Order: sequence, then structure tokens, then C-alpha cells
Amino acid sequence: MDNSDIAITLVLISAFMHATWNAVVRAGSSRFMTLAMVDGSALVICLLALPLVSVPSLEVGGYILVSVILNTVYRLFLVKAYETGDFGQVYPVMRGVPPVLVALFSYFLLHEQLSLQALVGVSLICVGIISLTFVHRMTAQMFKPILMAVCAGAFIASYTVVDAKGVRASETVLQYIIYLTVFQSIPIPLLAFSKERSALAQAIRGHWRVGLLGGVFYLASYALVLFALSLDAVAKVSALRETSVIIGAIIAALFFHERFGWRRMLSAFVIVSGIILIKVST
Repeated sequence: MDNSDIAITLVLISAFMHATWNAVVRAGSSRFMTLAMVDGSALVICLLALPLVSVPSLEVGGYILVSVILNTVYRLFLVKAYETGDFGQVYPVMRGVPPVLVALFSYFLLHEQLSLQALVGVSLICVGIISLTFVHRMTAQMFKPILMAVCAGAFIASYTVVDAKGVRASETVLQYIIYLTVFQSIPIPLLAFSKERSALAQAIRGHWRVGLLGGVFYLASYALVLFALSLDAVAKVSALRETSVIIGAIIAALFFHERFGWRRMLSAFVIVSGIILIKVST
């Protein structure tokens, strides 16, 4: 397998894990406390792994700092979106916005160019993802969660480009993964602890297994993406990662009892077509 094949495989595995940990957050009675447990679990794992890597350079530390800020704002929008909207509509929007923005950012900031086939593939994936939003008729109540999801997607695109530069500047991919996760996993648990200690303690006592599962999947999901970003074009990796919406739609149907009708099947077909185009363009 060449680097592109490895990157595609890693990202598709990551997509499954990403949809799973997002469903864990959405399913929690308190989205904020569940996210705090997810981040807390990832933090503990990476603190234990710190001795395995060296301290990053100032340049890499700068990328990590910017990424932590962007990730924290993204998480706040994520919580707001899940508190007010359905998983089946919020998740596709949040994951559909980044590929478009990442393609633009990577072109202007990273000077990466995609072939015509790859560009069409990215576009098909974006169209398929965003079309999942319109499975149900839009109502006034849906505008707020969708707006929150759009904002979250914009910050996803921003930190993806920053992390692409950071991971390529690091001594090793593992170094960047561990130090990034340590620092970006602190703000939300800290906010939860300072805001509602009793609620956080109650959530940990009653649902620590769920938080641990979410933390492991969150950490593994983005670790695979960072490895992929070191191997292939950022726009392609970002677009392929968002195929997690297909898994998200299945999860929404099975666990949140949201319909999986012909429109979602058509959207899934469009997304898969985009994946194939990206694959044959390599």
C-alpha cells in the first residue's frame, strides 16, 4: 500500500470512531458533562503516555496553542448544537462545512492543489453530507442548532489546517498527538469542574464507562486523522473523514429512532461516489 492508500484506510476507520464518540455525547443526559468525561478520559491516557515522547519545539508548541483555542470554541458550539438539535441533522451540517473550507484554506495557506477528479470527489462528499440536513422539513426551531453546527464546522476546518501544519513540523506524529490531546482536553473538564462540581461527580459515578469509551474513541479517531494528514493532501483527508456522517445517520436511526429513508440512502450513494473519485484520482 502506498501513502495515499494508507491515509484513506486510516481516515475511514477514524470516521467510524468519530461518529461513535459524537453519538456518546449526544446520548448523554448532560451533553456538557458527557463531553467533559470524554475529554477527561483522553487527558488521563495521554498524561500516562507523555514519557514516550520528547517536549515539542516552540514552533510546534505554537501550533498546539492555536489548535487548543480553536478546539475549545468548537466544543462549546458542539455542545450547544446537540442541546438544541437532532443528531441526524446537526451532525451532517457540522461535518459538511469543513471539507469546503479546508479545501480553500489548504489551497491558499498550504499551497496544495487537487486534481479535477479529486475536486469533484470532495464536492460530491460535501453535497451528500449537507443534503442529509434536509431529510426532514425545516422549521424555525431548527435554525439555531444548524447555525451552531455551521459555526462548529468552521472551527473544525480551522483547527484541521493548523494541525496539518503542526503535525508536519513535529519530530514524530505521536509527539504532536499526545501533547495536543493533553492541552486541548483540559479546558472543558476544567469548566465543568468550576461550574458544577456536584453534577460532574454524579455524571462520573453513574456514567464513567460511557465517558471512557467516548474518550478512547475520540483519541483514536483524531490520532488516525493526524497520521493521515502527514501522508496525504489535507483537503482529501478532511473530505474522507466526513464520511462519518453515513455512520452517524445509521446511529441516528438505530439509537435515536430517527428515520433512515430513501433520501439518506441517496445522500450515502453520493458520498460513496465522492470517495471513489478521490481514490481513483490518486
